[in-house]
Amino acid sequence: MKRSKEQFYGCLLGGAIGDAFGAPVKSMKYEEIQKLYGEEGIHELIQTSDRGKVIITDDTQLTMFTAEGLLRSIVRANQKQITKTRKDTAMIIFRAYLRWLYTQGLSTPNWGSKAYDGWIVQIKKLHGYREPGITCITSLGKGIMGTLEKPLNDSKRCGTVIRTAPIGLVENEEDVFNIGCRVGAITHGHPTAYLASGVLSAFIFYLLEGYSLEEGIGKSVEELKTYRNHEECLEAIERAIELAKKGDPARGDVESFGDGFSAQDALGMAIYCSLCYPNNFEAALKLAINQSGNSNSAAAITGNILGTYLGISKIDEQLIQALDLQKELSKLAEDLYIRFESNEEWIIRYPGW
Repeated sequence: MKRSKEQFYGCLLGGAIGDAFGAPVKSMKYEEIQKLYGEEGIHELIQTSDRGKVIITDDTQLTMFTAEGLLRSIVRANQKQITKTRKDTAMIIFRAYLRWLYTQGLSTPNWGSKAYDGWIVQIKKLHGYREPGITCITSLGKGIMGTLEKPLNDSKRCGTVIRTAPIGLVENEEDVFNIGCRVGAITHGHPTAYLASGVLSAFIFYLLEGYSLEEGIGKSVEELKTYRNHEECLEAIERAIELAKKGDPARGDVESFGDGFSAQDALGMAIYCSLCYPNNFEAALKLAINQSGNSNSAAAITGNILGTYLGISKIDEQLIQALDLQKELSKLAEDLYIRFESNEEWIIRYPGW
């Protein structure tokens, strides 16, 4: 399988499934999860849905707006007949994040109503405060874009890596890591935070190209090592690989990365869970969720990784149907696969600014 539509659907829907099914137990101690779901914790993901739809958090919301920004950057380059640069792409995604801020009931400085265009911001179900990370809210609320050259802060929270998987579906090998970093730096200024988003973006790219999990992370690490201040990310990745080699998946190993709220910890957890169950999407998510930490973010990234690697057909249809915004996520995945159409309907969906 190489660059198939199945993988695009798998990446977006897989990440959303991990996010939504992990959200009900986010930040709970494992003992609390056991009290709710039994001695083994959550042994079937569908348990957390309470027989209704499972609701995404800000992790998937931001992922959707990342995807929108990528598509709008392609429209802009086509309309202006210019080469799409790394900085231009990050700028368009920054504007997409300002539209996301609006869905959280917060205003964007100096923006008029006409700025909230395109179809994503019009999705009513996206308009709801989903307890977003404070760094994202405060950074975007200033209306100033952070960059690699001029960071806004020194935050290394996981609000970067939870949103950048779509970059790996769209960008080329030469640019994907750097654009992932630039998009992370929009809100988080610590190198560990934006390098983690660069790693995930590149990892998704290599999986889409047909590499194995081990090969994909290896190629991504090669790029990581060319950047300064990569040590924390590298240590988390190497630990994930070594722990997975033991062949005995354990909650204690997941929790050894910390609480999962730092970017390198969330990434390390997700890589570990993916390597432990490379051919079992649901088992990997259960490993990511049944822990005393940031369950939904770890599971969301795991879902992005294995959803891309395995494709949508390897994800239980029951999980897909339980997901709120399933149709909208599927449409977005299809559009990412298409990349661009020169017709009025497409331009209305993804205005090029």
